[in-house]
Amino acid sequence: MNKGIEIVSLTKIEGANLNSDGTEGVIVVLKKVRDPVDMKEYVRVSGQSVKYHLKEILREKEGVEKLSKLSKITGERGAAGKVIVSEGNPVKFMDDDLFGYMRTDKKKRRTAPVRTNGMISIFPYQEDRDFGVRYDSPEVEGYNPESPEHNIHETEIATNIMRGNFFVEVDRVGVFTDEEIEEAKTLSYEEREERIKSLLDAIFEYYGGARLTRFFTKTYPEAMVIVFLNRKIPVIGDNFRIKQEYKEGKYIMDVSLLKEILTMFDEYINKAWIGVIENKFANIGEIKGLEESSEKIKVFSMKELKEAVKKEKILEAA
Repeated sequence: MNKGIEIVSLTKIEGANLNSDGTEGVIVVLKKVRDPVDMKEYVRVSGQSVKYHLKEILREKEGVEKLSKLSKITGERGAAGKVIVSEGNPVKFMDDDLFGYMRTDKKKRRTAPVRTNGMISIFPYQEDRDFGVRYDSPEVEGYNPESPEHNIHETEIATNIMRGNFFVEVDRVGVFTDEEIEEAKTLSYEEREERIKSLLDAIFEYYGGARLTRFFTKTYPEAMVIVFLNRKIPVIGDNFRIKQEYKEGKYIMDVSLLKEILTMFDEYINKAWIGVIENKFANIGEIKGLEESSEKIKVFSMKELKEAVKKEKILEAA
């Protein structure tokens, strides 16, 4: 019985500022966290940002004829001022089901069955910045070094490997209590299955971030682990890693660490699927060798993994 699905992805971003943390003077600062062991800063994209872009992907992929499956976002005046809320109808709207809501006017709330901490970099931030405007040149007519015509502003940017983490409470998708809606209800098998697969499809094609007009980068996964679990416990976490070295310009996955984690939590794992863009990894043979350690482990190309998910009966035994 699948009670949970854990999804962990890796992708390289180049010269980007996917999620800023406000400004410091004239500098647009990246969102970062500091590791208490090495005391270095790591680039972060918030869970709110990732969920927002997943909703936008779902909205785009559903198409005009299916937009009724996605909740309308409105402004609501409350004691704390105007707040942004969704419809709060998970029976009708897929995103209210997957990502939850809180409607104080209806005294109803739903804790999201889809959890994420957003994205975080594998390697420390390297102090890269981009100037938002050019400097005045002495060759430009009217140049006055004592009185510049504009203020310089800077944006922190990063090139790094980003890890994204998701966890789906499978047995809660499409299942609603009377604390969440007026009357408890469970959707059909087909609707629940469709919602989970729509989410996974959006993660496969994830695209989004701030300032992409100037700092364009791809954000879809280059490697992914999907673990189908019989217990609601994330097992991979930060243990899906790339080593800090290249071999012939290709990544080297830390296969021994991943193998150890999958072995340690074997009793909770129904299936563990690993997908990679094969030509990106120097140790692809070692990665494929993971299949020899357990019949539960399968290694695919990213295209094959996406197709396997489409065919899988996720709720069949749930």
